[in-house]
Amino acid sequence: MKGNLMFKRWALNIVTLLVLMSLSLSLAAATLVIKIEGASKDQVANIRSMLSLVPLEGKEIVSLSRVRYLYAKADDEIHKALQPFGLYRPKISAQFVEKNDYWLARFKVEPGELLPIGYLDIQLKGEALQDDAFNSILLSSSLRTGSPLVHGVYEDLKKQLRSLAAERGYYQGEFTEHRVEVDLLSYQARIILHYDSGPRFRIGDIVFTDSPLADDFLMRYVPFKRGDPVQNKNLLNLQEALVDSDYFQLVEVRPLWSKATEADVPIEVMLHAKKRTKYTAGFGYGTDTGVRTTLGMARRWVNKRGHQFKTQLRASQIRSNLAAEYVIPGLRPQEDRYAVNLSLNEEHSDNVDNSNLYLGASWQKQQGRWRQVAALGWQQEEFKIGNETTQSTFLIPRISFTTVSTQDRLNVKNGYRLTLQALGGADQLLSDTNFIQLKFGAKAVHSFAPQWRVLGRVDVGTTFVDDFDKLPVSQRFFAGGDSSVRGYEYQSLSPKDADDEIMGGQNLFVGSVEVDYRFKGNWGVAAFIDSGSAFKDIQANLSTGVGVGLRWFSPIGPVRIDIAVPQSGEKNDIRLHLNLGPDL
Repeated sequence: MKGNLMFKRWALNIVTLLVLMSLSLSLAAATLVIKIEGASKDQVANIRSMLSLVPLEGKEIVSLSRVRYLYAKADDEIHKALQPFGLYRPKISAQFVEKNDYWLARFKVEPGELLPIGYLDIQLKGEALQDDAFNSILLSSSLRTGSPLVHGVYEDLKKQLRSLAAERGYYQGEFTEHRVEVDLLSYQARIILHYDSGPRFRIGDIVFTDSPLADDFLMRYVPFKRGDPVQNKNLLNLQEALVDSDYFQLVEVRPLWSKATEADVPIEVMLHAKKRTKYTAGFGYGTDTGVRTTLGMARRWVNKRGHQFKTQLRASQIRSNLAAEYVIPGLRPQEDRYAVNLSLNEEHSDNVDNSNLYLGASWQKQQGRWRQVAALGWQQEEFKIGNETTQSTFLIPRISFTTVSTQDRLNVKNGYRLTLQALGGADQLLSDTNFIQLKFGAKAVHSFAPQWRVLGRVDVGTTFVDDFDKLPVSQRFFAGGDSSVRGYEYQSLSPKDADDEIMGGQNLFVGSVEVDYRFKGNWGVAAFIDSGSAFKDIQANLSTGVGVGLRWFSPIGPVRIDIAVPQSGEKNDIRLHLNLGPDL
């Protein structure tokens, strides 16, 4: 009898242990799911940011009592989360139930009536009272008596007033009173917001620290004058302009508040000059040019007036260029400059053989997004077509307009480039014949998906000339090559003479469409179609090339490796094209 009793107790203990283990495993496997219904997206986001339950969501429940304790706090937390939206009387129904393999905390929100603004007292004092910019902010604010209280709108107005005061020189501005009172009995809000701007500080003396450039030259970069209001935007514009000038490696523009006299503040411009001389060297390869090298020297300042001197040698198997430029900054150096240019150019390819000497002067001006260049140059050129060598002399006036729009030229996702140019010569003004030439170039990049881009390019040109045979090769049009119509030899698309020699054209049309796909790293692939040619009259016999390519998006711009197949003339001549440079 005693043995049977012990057996029963032993069996009961085993069953109890198995039940407890089963419950424990069931609980350990259970997770927490939270659902919030009836609130807007922004309200739900704020509720979740304040709910103590949220950190446990999706995790296995270790302590059910802990979860129940945090669930009990949710009602107060949701009420507080809705108050910034002007909701002080929400109705919240909650459930905490066990499902098959999880526990569900469900909250249904009825937002209720928005709390209206019953009393609004906004006052502006100080010199800002006469400043239209402050009055515009107050007029545009949605804070009105009778409108719903939204705490974010109230805080945004405070932030805008502080920001505008700092921007426009009210550096002693402060809120003398700022509070929001909520009366739940009358269910109304009271807002008191008083801002005293104090005086508006103005520019005093402008002082430059020691630099190799004259102070009166540096003053040309300053976008303000003594007596103007102190504005952060203008101080930053001055700093950026001096950094972009390439004279300085570090620039700091700061008001000297400790030396302010009444409302006049001295402005100190701290300057740390770069090295006076910069040397550059580069190497590369392109299928149009072969191996190429670049050597350069730039004298950042020749004198205290900021004049600069630059010289550069570019040499390759096909083209070589030695150029020198003397630059004189204009009255607004960040916007305009003058230059004197001298260059020697040689080009010897299968299709073009010429050398020329160029001496000219130019004026460059930045007008908004457009860079305008007006130039006048004397050019003497010797060129060979077939077995005939010709010498020409031209005095060529030129004007061009260029704009580039993109956030990052080395990694273009969306953007465009436009170029317009007109040039010419007259036989009565040191030129061998009369001619006028017009050119237009455009390229656009558009990302139509995160890793996909489409690139479009078009180049158009036309020439009106009295005697084409006297027009130098450098002013004739050619097509074909890495940056023109891929699949064809460099400058091979052009009218030919009776001996089947390339002679260049009066007109040009080249178009291209390319689609590329970028992998998650720096590599990508592309497919393209190019079409175009240089031609003599309006009837153009366009040549087309199609192909695929490999892209490496390097820190200095894309490296392009293309295989192109010509669709006419050279159908069996599959060509490899290598090119490096920014898309725009």
